[in-house]
Order: sequence, then C-alpha cells, then structure tokens
Amino acid sequence: MEENHGSASVALMTHSPELSSNRILLVSDNVQLRTLLSQLLTAHRYDVVAVEGCAPLTVEAVAKCDAAIIDAAAAHGRWLRNLDRTVPTLAIATAKNGNAAESLWTRVDAVLHEPFDARKLLLVIRGLFADRREAAGRAEQALTTGPVTLDSLLNTATVEAREVALTGAETRVLRELMLAPSTPVSRDKLTRCGLGRGSSPDDRRLDTHIKRLRRKLGTDRHGRTPIRTVRSIGYLLLEQWQPAS
Repeated sequence: MEENHGSASVALMTHSPELSSNRILLVSDNVQLRTLLSQLLTAHRYDVVAVEGCAPLTVEAVAKCDAAIIDAAAAHGRWLRNLDRTVPTLAIATAKNGNAAESLWTRVDAVLHEPFDARKLLLVIRGLFADRREAAGRAEQALTTGPVTLDSLLNTATVEAREVALTGAETRVLRELMLAPSTPVSRDKLTRCGLGRGSSPDDRRLDTHIKRLRRKLGTDRHGRTPIRTVRSIGYLLLEQWQPAS
C-alpha cells in the first residue's frame, strides 16, 4: 500500500513485524509523513516518539531515544545539537529540501531521498541499529595492538608502561585503527565510527583528533609516529613499532 504526502510517497508494509523495543525519535513538520512513518514503525514493533520540528525539547524525546529520523525540512539545528553523538540519525530529504539534507551530511549517519518504500526505510533503520550494537559490543572489550593497549570503558591507552588519558572521540578513532593494524582505514569510516557522523571533503575534525592521538601515543626511537597518513585514503596504525624510551 502506498500513501502520498506532498511530492513524496511511502509504501506501507505491515507484515512480518519485528520484535524490537528500540525507541525512535521522529521529527517532522509534515503531519501526513509523521503519521505514515509512525504507523509503519509501530507496526514493526518500534517505540515511536513523533514530534513537530518546532516542538519543545524534552528529556523524553531526546535523552531516551535509541535512533532518530529527522525530516530535512524540519531539521532545526537544536534537535541535532541536543542528540547524543552516539544516537544513529537518519535524515529524510525530498526534491525540495535535498540541498538542506546535504548540508546536514556531516551530522547524520544516512540520508534517504523520497519517494522510498517501507522495505528500504526498514533496512536503513536495521543497519543503524546493527552498527550501534556492534560498536557497543566492541567498546566493552580491551584491545591490544603491538605496544598499545586500549581500555574503551576507561578511555585510556597504555603505551608499554605509560598510561595516557583519551577523550571519547580519540578512543573510538584509535579503536578503529587498532582493529585493522597496519591496514589503511578510510577517513569516512574513521569519521563515521569515531565521531559518530558521516564525513565530508572539508571536514577537518578527524585530523585534529589524529594530531592529538599522535602526540599522546608518542614516537618511535627515530622520532616517527606509529599513526601514518595514507594519501587519498585515510590513516593506519603500525602493528609493530618500538616506543622511544
């Protein structure tokens, strides 16, 4: 079944409901879109909190959501600023607000252009939750690569006997590098997994975190950093290196 709202359409699919207790924040000024998506997600056993873009921010709507779907036309910056950086966020764009969605690319995990069918929407939502579960599972484990041991729960790294404190973003970026030692990791993946959002060509936040990580990990006996730049790709962490004494 397909319903039209404005210039876009969403095909409703109400069979094979999923067993899920995940709470999804839905922000849209389009009443029909908000209603259709609420019905679809509820039918698939998601707990939906649907609000207008101009609605007041509340703890219930922001702090307790597991994912967010934000209509690009109603994507007021305050919603994105107040969402936890680890909350998977999907922007919905129409032909009229596609440019707005693109401008938000660095602050969301995915952009879905209308018209789209229910199956595609549900696949994107499942992917967002799967990425979050994977990240949470990996964060619970200590990881060792060469002379570096990372404790994600404490946000600390030990380089041989020297312990250094890390920020949450530095911990996530370092973990991605340690999961693939001596292998280039793309800027996009490091930005998405480390900083919680997609990357753009002019996004330099990742470089700032890499610079700080290099300073904290230190250098080898020849004064070289174990975090190497791979031109046109991203960065890699050497698996075998000997820290300077």
